Amino acid sequence: MSDEIISKVLAYGDRHGLLLPGRHILVACSGGADSLALLDILLQLRTLRQLTITAAHFEHGIRGQDSRDDAAFVRQFCRNQGIACLVKSGDVPAFAAREGLSLELAARTLRYRFLWQAREEAGADVLATAHHADDQAETVLMRILRGTGPDGLAAMRPATGCHIRPLLGVTRQEIERYCQERDLVPRHDATNDLPDCTRNRLRLKVLPYLRTHGNPEISRALCQLSELASEENDYLEQELSAAWSYLQADNSEHALLLEPLQRLHPALRRRALRRFFRENTGSMKDLGFLHIQALSHLVSCGQTGKQLALPGGWQASVAYGRLGLRLQAEAPAGKSLSKVIAAAAPGRTCLGSWILHASLLTKCPASTTPAGFYLDAGVLEDGPLVLRTRRPGDIMSLPAGHKKLKDILIDDKVPREARDGLLLLASGHEVLWVIGRRRSSRYPVTEDTRKILYFRLERKEDKKS
Repeated sequence: MSDEIISKVLAYGDRHGLLLPGRHILVACSGGADSLALLDILLQLRTLRQLTITAAHFEHGIRGQDSRDDAAFVRQFCRNQGIACLVKSGDVPAFAAREGLSLELAARTLRYRFLWQAREEAGADVLATAHHADDQAETVLMRILRGTGPDGLAAMRPATGCHIRPLLGVTRQEIERYCQERDLVPRHDATNDLPDCTRNRLRLKVLPYLRTHGNPEISRALCQLSELASEENDYLEQELSAAWSYLQADNSEHALLLEPLQRLHPALRRRALRRFFRENTGSMKDLGFLHIQALSHLVSCGQTGKQLALPGGWQASVAYGRLGLRLQAEAPAGKSLSKVIAAAAPGRTCLGSWILHASLLTKCPASTTPAGFYLDAGVLEDGPLVLRTRRPGDIMSLPAGHKKLKDILIDDKVPREARDGLLLLASGHEVLWVIGRRRSSRYPVTEDTRKILYFRLERKEDKKS
């Protein structure tokens, strides 16, 4: 049986390009049956595929001495196998209390934060986790209950970037048999036996009921649904990518053309709207089905001046045959500020429901959204930076030269009644950032830049997201 499972994992890995020869794999190992089996299987394949194996264990501090014993167990197992093992301890309960998170989410957050750091430290090519077929079935069912589309049904992929899941084609029962045949004695986490969170309740109560009273092969059926959704989701994404260039409005990274959007099949239009929101905001947080439906209706209506409030302080609007998306970074009550506010740089500046964070970096952020802006920190040598609304005489540097802010707002088709409420980051009459909209071309980051000043705007209620 153990040889059959190893062959099964190898075949699954070959089908999805997971276990390429010569790879250095960091294996997340909790000491439980799933992760211990994964580590042992990869060790069995080490010579065949010239793999380098390193293990990593996060001791979460939830179960006291039992947690510390788990860490000691993994260390000893790795020592016996002659492989490196990276271990870190954390205080998940304290982190959960401080951030207002559930223990489950807090543990997952800190664990993956450590695992990605460990991968860099070890110089590993990929991170391998022990998610298996029954985990996949639980995930699909959980997403169905919450309400999801094809993206959500696709659930976990065999590989997501540098994260691989070699056991997705193996069941929990097969893993337990493998451990028995290999004389592996894994650690047992008693918290997994408590129906105190959604996943545990599905595993312990709902799925057994469905197996008995619905379909004995419910896990297989849910995994099959996930695989089909994954393939069809990929196809729709390819179709959208092919159409994307003619959906985008010229010279605007924050607008789509209404006419080609309206011609799309509703399924593809919804997908286009989701991508549009994600690429502009950097997140899909809190954007649900009803938001997308309302956004699609806005497109179908196509009436200039129509607007729609979206999660996170974003607003969609229709004007001149385009669908625009912008961050509603406005002064409190949407009125002009009576005074300027010094922008802490570095530091944080509070203004109504917004917080502006400023930090000094040595390299550019990997990506930015309209809520982020960076420039050469040499700007600080030319005087203080302030937050304010517009003033007569305001100008902005563009690649083609200086231009009056008034003319820029007219060019951008900003409604007259909205202009006085826009938040600006400025130095004297030089506007550096119309927050959520335009960025100045002055103080560019070049190869001579020593320090980068990075600004990021967030709403106070999103602080813990």
